[in-house]
Formats: sequence, structure tokens, C-alpha cells
Amino acid sequence: MRYCRDSVRDRSNSCMGLAACRGQYRRRRDSPPGRRPGLQQLSSARGRCVSMKYRAVVFDMDGTLVNTIPDITLTVNSVLRRNGLLEKTAGDIEKGVGFGVEHLLRTLDIPEQMNSSLVREIDNAYSEMQQSKAYVYSGVMDLIHRVTVAGVQMFILSNKLQRSLEKSVSDHLSFAEFVSVTGSQPGHPAKPSPDLLFKMLERFNVPLDSVLMAGDGEADVAVAQAAGIPCVSVLWGFRSREALEAAGADLFASTPRDLAELILGVEQ
Repeated sequence: MRYCRDSVRDRSNSCMGLAACRGQYRRRRDSPPGRRPGLQQLSSARGRCVSMKYRAVVFDMDGTLVNTIPDITLTVNSVLRRNGLLEKTAGDIEKGVGFGVEHLLRTLDIPEQMNSSLVREIDNAYSEMQQSKAYVYSGVMDLIHRVTVAGVQMFILSNKLQRSLEKSVSDHLSFAEFVSVTGSQPGHPAKPSPDLLFKMLERFNVPLDSVLMAGDGEADVAVAQAAGIPCVSVLWGFRSREALEAAGADLFASTPRDLAELILGVEQ
């Protein structure tokens, strides 16, 4: 596996200063209401879906590339048991995944005063897990291969804690080459805030209008809307099409092959 964590190594030769790129890395307020830059290129006059070839794609992790619910369930329940709390079902945990561990614990009705310590314990337990039961979704390996061969830069932006995210990538996506793997970090708001997305793209000098977001959750739709970039909502993850549409999603991929064709500009 080869990837660059923002805080460790920078593969770009130059990096735009924050002041210089401020006009680019913000929501485009001059866009017509209800539309995001790039989406006009996703529909042809004949009603078929056609996309540009993007320079970069930003993937979500859990529910998009890897089904991590088995590992999250095992980890969370082991920590809850250790703290004298009732275990939760995989279904309950899946409903709460997507906005970070603290949000997950709130959806599970965990006492608020325990959240900080439990988050640390969960991160430690997940990072130290020896036998993962998570798995890469069928078709994702081919998706990554096609995108890589085409020269599209790949990033991961997740609300998973950084150490846990790196563990998942190492365990399941070691065949892939990501420019940056960015998880939840202290002092930075998680998705749906676009702050970490802007920081990541700025560091690697990637123009905002060349980027596509791909994820399975409401947070992915919201961060793309906040950044003014198109988002493909994948339908093999943790949320239904109805839930995603309610969150504002308007572009969907039913399979990893569909997603690859949207990224690469293949007519549907």
C-alpha cells in the first residue's frame, strides 16, 4: 500500500497558499440554486448520463469501499461490555455510522459524560484488532484498478478516526494507491464540514472543479454540497436511496462499475 497522510508526506511539488486559493476553495455562491458545478456535464440532451473525466475522486471509506460493520460492531460491543453497558445490534450500529464515533455513541443512547473516554477506547481497540471480519465490496477492486489506470488521483476522506482509518486501509486496501487518506482529526470539524476536504485538495494542488465525491451516506452528500462539487451516492452501502434522496442526493451508482463509468466519462 502507498498513500500519503497529509501530516506526514506531501507528494506535490508546490502548494497554493491559503490566501491565493481562498476564492477557489469555498462554496460557489454564484451557482444557480439547487445545482452544483459539474452536474450539468452529467446529463446529455438525450437524457442519458454522461460525465467528464475527473482529475480526482474523493472516496468515503465505510460503506463505500469496505463493509466495516462487522468490525465496528465487534469493537463497540467489546468496549461497551468492558464499561458495564449493554451491547448493541449490528443494525443499531449501522444506522449510527457516518458522522463519526461521538455521533454513533449518541445514537446508541450512551451517557454523554462517557463519550470522550469511550471514543479513545474504541479507537484503541479498533486499531489493535488482529482478525478483521470486514470485507471489500464486490467490484471495488476493479473500480480502483480502472480509475488508477486512467490516471485519476484517489483520495479517502472519512469521519473514521485517523488511526482506525489507517488500520482499515492497511488491512483491506493495500493494493490501492491513494494520494491521501484523511480521517477525523482533533481540532478539525468532520464531514459535513468541508474544511478537511479543502485542506486536502489545497495541499495537493487539485482544482476543486476537477473533483468528484463518492460515498454512501448523508455526510458525503452534505460535504459535497458545502464544497460545491458533484457527489455520486453509492447504493451498496449503509443507506437506502430514499434516505440519500432525502439528504439531497441526485446522482447515484448502483454498482462499482457504474461509479467507474461516471468517473471516467463512459456513456450510460
